[in-house]
Amino acid sequence: MVTAGVLLEAWNFLEDLSLSLKTGPSLPSQGPIHDSAYEKIFGGEALEPTTGKEAWTDEETAAVRELLRAGLELWDQAVHGSGTG
Repeated sequence: MVTAGVLLEAWNFLEDLSLSLKTGPSLPSQGPIHDSAYEKIFGGEALEPTTGKEAWTDEETAAVRELLRAGLELWDQAVHGSGTG
C-alpha cells in the first residue's frame, strides 16, 4: 500500500521535474481541487475515501490520478526521450 508520505514525495518530485524540463508534456494545470487533495495528503489523512471532511471527492481522486499519470509520462519521456534537452 502506498503511504501518504510516498505519494506526497512523488507529487513534489513530478512538479520539480516538470519545471526543470524545457520540452515535453507538462503537468495539468492545478487549481483548488488539486490544492484540496494535496492538503489531504500533506495532512496524512486517509488515502481511501472515508466520511466527513476527510472524504475524497470524485474530482479530487480524478485530479490526483491525472497529475500522476501525466507525471509518469513526463518521467518516461525524460528517461527515454531523444536526449536533446
